[in-house]
Amino acid sequence: MESDRTLPAKTFALKGADPQDASLRVLIVPHAGAGAASGQGFAEHAPADWLVATARLPGRETRIRESVPGLPGLVDDVVATARALPGTAPLLVVGVCFGAIVGLEAVRALQRDDSVRVAGMVAVSQWAVTEKPDPERRLLRDTDDTDDVLAILDGFGGVPERLAANEQMLKLVLPTIVADIRAVEDYSSGPDPLLRCPLLTVFGDEDPLCPEERTADWALFGENTRTVWLPGGHMLLTDSPALVVDALVGNLDQFAAEQS
Repeated sequence: MESDRTLPAKTFALKGADPQDASLRVLIVPHAGAGAASGQGFAEHAPADWLVATARLPGRETRIRESVPGLPGLVDDVVATARALPGTAPLLVVGVCFGAIVGLEAVRALQRDDSVRVAGMVAVSQWAVTEKPDPERRLLRDTDDTDDVLAILDGFGGVPERLAANEQMLKLVLPTIVADIRAVEDYSSGPDPLLRCPLLTVFGDEDPLCPEERTADWALFGENTRTVWLPGGHMLLTDSPALVVDALVGNLDQFAAEQS
């Protein structure tokens, strides 16, 4: 049974299996500026017995009038969403780029109170967060000039060319992208507290932001970690959602212990 439901608070959108029949629940925390629509391609390629939820963070889609909070507020929002998801099937948290940082901290928060059992975390297109920000780089919080903002955003993956070329759409979406990146631009973290669930990391083999030397430290974040390299660039969820689904399907054995 296909579903497309939202809570009254509209903090996520659901597609896929009925919550009571699902074999797996997937919560996607999308890339900077993206809303729940960004998970549609993934949901269309996911197995029929998966329930796919995509977080709708403040400042976008039906939450456009809400201010984008800092990182603690974004984490709280995702934690609340994880707790609100229907069904009891094992939960995978899939964080994409900026969303991997929010997702990591949300999983850590859920571990602290055991309110939701997370069967696994998947980090897509995000270099290891042990990397400390360059103290010499320009910060988004220090400029409102559009050209400067776009140049700084290149270091975080930039904005899609089709969006940058559409002045009207860029004006609408850019403030949310900037607010999201401002929330994480000073972020770095050591491995502790370790993840108690398995961690799968997924990267594009042509992504200049995520070469092996920038991603290897993810292996430190838990006792059960695994990496998949896919053909493609940085925007894997947008450009190759079927391949991201395949990466999860091909590594479900990694999460088997958590699902039993």
